Amino acid sequence: MGSEKNRVINERFYDAYLDFDEVLCGRLNVKEDGVKKYQIKMKECYTEARDVIPEWDVVYARLKAIRARHQNLTQGTAKFDEFQGKDEDVVWMQIFCEKLDADADPLSKYSKYSFEKRKHKGFFAKLMEAFSK
Repeated sequence: MGSEKNRVINERFYDAYLDFDEVLCGRLNVKEDGVKKYQIKMKECYTEARDVIPEWDVVYARLKAIRARHQNLTQGTAKFDEFQGKDEDVVWMQIFCEKLDADADPLSKYSKYSFEKRKHKGFFAKLMEAFSK
């Protein structure tokens, strides 16, 4: 048995998610499902970025959780009157949008790093370099 409070929280979350998804769609230049596309982009550079950007794993997990919550509400797996979460998801999405505006989100930070593979010089190459001077 659900309550009116849960319905209000879930409706607030649902509306905020739609706005959040639209912001990510605009940011990534896609027509729909911006949250999923953001996750895909994060997954593409997972290995390099997670070591230098501390919040990488936390953001990825949070995006996955809020997307799953939205999908449950959209597909009718969960009803709006049932407890799904707290308003902190809405606040998190708002803060994330602010980070997007400030280019402080994980993908923006990632784009600022240079992850070129450095070729290590072997002993012979170092020796040749020393004699060429």
